[in-house]
Amino acid sequence: MLAIPYLCYHTRMRKQFLHSARNGYLLALGCMMVATALFLPGRAYFAKGQWALLYLLIIGLVAGMSGVRAAVLAAVLAFLAWDFFFLPPYNTFWIVDPKDWLALLVFLIVGVTIGILTGRLQEREARARARERESALLNELSSSLVSITRTPAMADMLLQKIYHFSGAREVTLWLPDATGQLAAQHRVATGSYVSDPRAAELARWAYTNIKAIGLPHTPQPGGALGMRWPISVDHDTLISHATFHDLYLPLRTPACMEGVLQIARAGDDRDFSAYEAQLLISSANLAAVFLERQRLQVTAWKAEALQEVDTLKTTLVSSVSHELKTPLAAITATVTNLLADDVAWTVPDMREQLRSLESNLERLHDNIGALLDFARLESQDWKPRYESYELVEVIDAVQEKLQESERTRIIWGLPDEFPPLLVDCRQLARALQHLLENALVYAPPDALIRFGAHATPREIRLWVEDHGPGIPAEEQQRIFEKFYRGATAGVSPRGTGLGLAIAAQIVRFHQGKIWVENVHPHGARFIMALPREQ
Repeated sequence: MLAIPYLCYHTRMRKQFLHSARNGYLLALGCMMVATALFLPGRAYFAKGQWALLYLLIIGLVAGMSGVRAAVLAAVLAFLAWDFFFLPPYNTFWIVDPKDWLALLVFLIVGVTIGILTGRLQEREARARARERESALLNELSSSLVSITRTPAMADMLLQKIYHFSGAREVTLWLPDATGQLAAQHRVATGSYVSDPRAAELARWAYTNIKAIGLPHTPQPGGALGMRWPISVDHDTLISHATFHDLYLPLRTPACMEGVLQIARAGDDRDFSAYEAQLLISSANLAAVFLERQRLQVTAWKAEALQEVDTLKTTLVSSVSHELKTPLAAITATVTNLLADDVAWTVPDMREQLRSLESNLERLHDNIGALLDFARLESQDWKPRYESYELVEVIDAVQEKLQESERTRIIWGLPDEFPPLLVDCRQLARALQHLLENALVYAPPDALIRFGAHATPREIRLWVEDHGPGIPAEEQQRIFEKFYRGATAGVSPRGTGLGLAIAAQIVRFHQGKIWVENVHPHGARFIMALPREQ
């Protein structure tokens, strides 16, 4: 069954070889004909041995341009031309002087030797230039892939490089989609080129069987059919697809298959040479390594995200359970006392119990509200709705959320003239509320809290300043993290530890900045800087 594919492949490779060899033979024949025509007019003026030197020069020229085989043919033709045209008797292969036989024999040996040596040097130089181009391109690809972090950017850069280097009519990167099906996700092609209708089928075959399609084979000494390419695929069934001119290179890594790289035939309808195929395979391997790195990185991100979720759950339970359980326990105790039959409650006592019940319910409501607000901000469901508000409107919204005893401790430093704010009033009021409540908790009970505002042509700054113990430098960044509660000496913080984190998220959603700085001789100032135009 494999006899016909093998024969077809050998026939195609033989045609390529004969086409290249034919050009060299025609060059050798043409050079000898032109040289002989130019030498003939000077036959009467130069000694017969001098023409051998000129023919050796032509042999070296042919060897340097077309390789060993053309050079050997040129040496034989020069041997015959020198004998026929420049050794007496002329225009005949008969030799009168026996010494001319020796000269002809030495000339043929020297000519063949020069042709072989020069041709090999030319072939080695060609291989060296090809390796140099390959190394330069691969170094450029490698350095570019190191700095690229996204698959579309990698595909665009890689396909453009291959497209211009190989002269291919089309270069396509086939990758698995979300459903696991192979799809042509990135493509670079000549405008008028029509893709092979079998491309999808062949790409899936190469992907499923992990086998390359269309690679050229180079005959090896000893009759071996082809060389093994440096790519981690099996080529045993490659011959059955030898009639296809497009290359399909599976992008395989030690872990799994990443995709398939398809390179259509060059614009001059020639097949790719062994050196071009070598470079294309190296490029495919680089792409496979990049895709594996991206896949592993995504897997690492997912694992890190899952670990962070587990950590967050643990922190949430440990940080919030007390703040939720304490008011619930107080509420349960109050209701149980009010329902007890053995206690005769007076109206003042019942009011006192109800006030305690209201206070605990408000505390529970605030804690649950903070959790819900932060969850909405984290999931980006609470998008700001920008409208124009006066600063007084935002302050009124904040004061409605504060208790009477807390409002009396705040000094509102409002400027006489202040530009309107283009903000989400509800969100900004919530951020200010958290800053003020944080200051009220950490400041001494009799200390006042100051609020201030300042406008510049580019931004609006709002700040809250307390007269508490201040914030150590090592904590000034951490206090905006979720569930972090400062451990300032002499203060027992309460709450979920989300107030400042919520304020920071709201400011971030408003494209602003928030930070804290200590105020001398004591105290801390929280500053929000918001752009005047969103």
